Amino acid sequence: MSAQTPKVQNRLEWFEKGTIIQGVSINNDGDRLVFVKRLRDTSGLQDKTIAAEKGVENLLPAGGDTRRRLDPVIVYYNMANRRQMLLDYGWSPRFSPNSNRVVYAHQEKPLGNARIVAGSLGGNDIRIFDLQSKKTTVVVAAPRGFLMEPVFTDSARIIYKTGDAVNGPYAAGISFSRYNLVTKKTELLRGARIQHRLYDLMGEVYGSGNQYAFTVYSPQDSAPGLANEYAHLLMRGNDTLHQFGIRHFSNLDFKFALLPRNQLVYLDDNHLMTEDTSFLAYYQAGKLIAKKPVDFEFVKAWLSPDGRFLFYTNNKQEAFVVRISDFSKTQLPLAKKEIHSVVWASDGGQVAIVQDHDAIIGTDILRLFTVN
Repeated sequence: MSAQTPKVQNRLEWFEKGTIIQGVSINNDGDRLVFVKRLRDTSGLQDKTIAAEKGVENLLPAGGDTRRRLDPVIVYYNMANRRQMLLDYGWSPRFSPNSNRVVYAHQEKPLGNARIVAGSLGGNDIRIFDLQSKKTTVVVAAPRGFLMEPVFTDSARIIYKTGDAVNGPYAAGISFSRYNLVTKKTELLRGARIQHRLYDLMGEVYGSGNQYAFTVYSPQDSAPGLANEYAHLLMRGNDTLHQFGIRHFSNLDFKFALLPRNQLVYLDDNHLMTEDTSFLAYYQAGKLIAKKPVDFEFVKAWLSPDGRFLFYTNNKQEAFVVRISDFSKTQLPLAKKEIHSVVWASDGGQVAIVQDHDAIIGTDILRLFTVN
């Protein structure tokens, strides 16, 4: 019997001329999006305020001040009515479990044409926007540096990063804290550490409640006086849940899936030689129980959080969705343009892709596909 290929349907295409799209997140029900949009520049655009855009509910402070036209704008998008609501200036929006609130890092300083570096994020705090009351609350005030990339782990708690300048002006997370919205108390989960003249870098947060986990990239002493390799770790507080190996820094986002009963699936594609075989490695309670060689070539790949599907691109800039169980695949109708980000829904039922627009120069397009 031949394998049943994944069924992929194009659900949404969204773009605005001259606009960058970043930080896409899909809610648990798969019917709403939040993301960040930013104008690349103001050349060729009419001198109008954001408030004048048609079909957009604008809740931005100061009524769409033109001095902030190039700042990052948090967009809430309802797929039922195809309308957007502009919530605030900020970064990394994420839904609460019931989709009624959005947590994000507020952009305090107007950016103008400034580069996005650690200094330009100074003073950024964590805020929550309530979609029913349309009110914003500051939940964690900014320290001397800045806060970044908050996420709900349940309805009452968020985990966020404290940021700092890393390797010069580059902005990165260096510690994790958890804030309880009921008790108003903050708990330090992992403090900032410098090893071999470099910070431990904080990655993404996974899981919920007390079963949360996060990735950490810890510098190793592999060169005289300065580390050039990192231990890639999955941690909960100071406990190491999984060690992905020591190598040059590479992002673990969508390279593994945390499954029930302490199981983990990992796309092991870290090779010295491009012709080396990639594997899907299966772990139970930290012990390797199976390895499955990947029988197709890819340049980049993103594993769904439930471990059922893999999105990948090849050296011809073609894009596919693969069913992990049998490696049956479906090609997606994407232009052969650069892909900036791929984001899976938590249940693996949808995938959002941001890439250069097919025909409009300097413009990103967001496409959302259902997968089953």
